[in-house]
Amino acid sequence: MTLNDAAKKFDLPIETLKQYISFGLIREKQNTDGTAQYEDSDFERLGLIDTLIRSGFTPEETKKYLMLTEDMGADEEQIRMLKKQRRSLLNDIHKKQQLLDSLDYMIWNKSSKS
Repeated sequence: MTLNDAAKKFDLPIETLKQYISFGLIREKQNTDGTAQYEDSDFERLGLIDTLIRSGFTPEETKKYLMLTEDMGADEEQIRMLKKQRRSLLNDIHKKQQLLDSLDYMIWNKSSKS
């Protein structure tokens, strides 16, 4: 499978796939003619990788999570990592909600003076 094929199949920008390759999350194989080739199995975890990265995992944390996936009995560590990132996302959401509340108040305050 080529990178273009993977981008179409998984509906992700090529730039995103290249970034995941540079992070070492997807392995690139060279054909005898020097072109990059990828196995379908290289992209099996793409949804997982994309979710972890977009939720705020660093590339290193994502690699660790993926390595733990292969270890039997590592579920607790993965759960800990997921819960930690979930808390971080919730904190970000709460901060943004406070900003929205402040903006709403400012809008209300300006509107009530008119």
